[in-house]
Amino acid sequence: MKRYSRPVAASASAVFLACLASVAGAAPATLPDTAAGRLAGELIHHVNAGNPDQMRRWAPTILSADIAPPEQAGFVQKLVVATRDSGGVDVHDVRTHPRQPGLLQVAVKGRRTGRHALFVMEADPAKPDKLALADMVGMQDPSLYAAWPKGPVSQAELQRLINTTLDRLAQADDFSGCLSVSDGKKTIVDECRGLAERNFGVANDHRTRFHIGSLTKMFTAVAVAQLVEAGKLSWDSTLAQLVPEYPDQATARNITVWQLLHHTSGLGDFFVPEFFQNREQYVDPQDFLDLIARQPVLSEPGKQWNYSNSGYVLLGRIIENVSGESYFDYVQQRVFAPAGMADSGFDAIEDITPNLSVGYFRDGPLAAERKAAWMKLPVKGVPAGSSYSTNADLLRFSRALREGELVKPATLAKMFDDPVPAGPGGYAAGFGERLSHGRHIRGHTGGIEGTTANLAIVWETGAAVALTSNEGPAENWLLAERIADLLAAGTVKP
Repeated sequence: MKRYSRPVAASASAVFLACLASVAGAAPATLPDTAAGRLAGELIHHVNAGNPDQMRRWAPTILSADIAPPEQAGFVQKLVVATRDSGGVDVHDVRTHPRQPGLLQVAVKGRRTGRHALFVMEADPAKPDKLALADMVGMQDPSLYAAWPKGPVSQAELQRLINTTLDRLAQADDFSGCLSVSDGKKTIVDECRGLAERNFGVANDHRTRFHIGSLTKMFTAVAVAQLVEAGKLSWDSTLAQLVPEYPDQATARNITVWQLLHHTSGLGDFFVPEFFQNREQYVDPQDFLDLIARQPVLSEPGKQWNYSNSGYVLLGRIIENVSGESYFDYVQQRVFAPAGMADSGFDAIEDITPNLSVGYFRDGPLAAERKAAWMKLPVKGVPAGSSYSTNADLLRFSRALREGELVKPATLAKMFDDPVPAGPGGYAAGFGERLSHGRHIRGHTGGIEGTTANLAIVWETGAAVALTSNEGPAENWLLAERIADLLAAGTVKP
């Protein structure tokens, strides 16, 4: 699950990271003489002062009241951690967003930790001494992919590039997990690094299971598509028709299944303080209904893209009501089993699941140490995220999906019809999509405390990249995208 409640900041950082990784140091590291630039200068000055208590007092004074309190608190905490751990920061790139000139992006590097981070901010036009949007996300070293080619490479060269990159990330404690590449017929790269459990020093290997965050949304979307094929609902069925117990029926009457799948329902997120204060109460999809209904509606249904974990939990409830089965049983029997995904499933936090890695996170992009993520996760995986899987199973899912073993080709084509613009590409029914070298890269990323994951499929050829990690959220999902670009450029030959 991605916890971005402001998709603008998420997409802006994704575009910046991809651009910066390919053109390291192309832009001058000079803050502009604008409202946002001046606020960025003050912010960096306070980080470099090295006084966490002073930062905790000062940072809220530059944030607009329009920023929701949880977002304010999260941003301030990241700044406090950066002030405590970074040893000061140096600015190494400054850019504006190509589609939003007022959005300033500032890349920095911690002097003590050597870690990189990106500030994404925008001044309030009515109060230029305040930030209307403020976020801080981790980013990879801009030089990481500087030597990567743009065109097709041999399998030997691909293996060398991947090993070199994984070794560099692992040595910097920036990757723990597994990465696998299929050419569409067989696995040609299969590598693991890091520790599945840090207390006892247990290494990751090919049997290790990882939580995969929002990759779960693909399974939920396929389950919905199967029920559409069976005639048990339609893409245009409304939330009110399918979940009559949903408390806000006035809103539900205007939300369709198609909108829920595409994040255009106007609903927000259930990751709010109430959820974390009472997370043991939220296990099955029906447990979330009241909580979701109480959250503010972000936009009119069908009018705007807003990444919504709540929407996918509601799809899980729809699956239950329509099929007569629990969501977890349905996905296990109708998605995982036919795809041959024997090492995939959903676990509760108290379950003992063989070979399941422990998740770790940093409490800020520039934080020095990692922590175990037990207290940051839902009690049980949900239809929006936090199922577990292996790279081998994810590649099996890719093959089964493309070959029509889960839904018919016509249904699959409908799922990818008319994706909603989002980030560097679009969002289809449960899948991200972008073009690379004239080919479609389809799949999903996942990022939450203790998890980073990506499945990137070159649709026309069946080549695919699966990345799973028990550290996150991090930007290592970009490695899978880079590999997918190489695969899309042409057939990778021995």
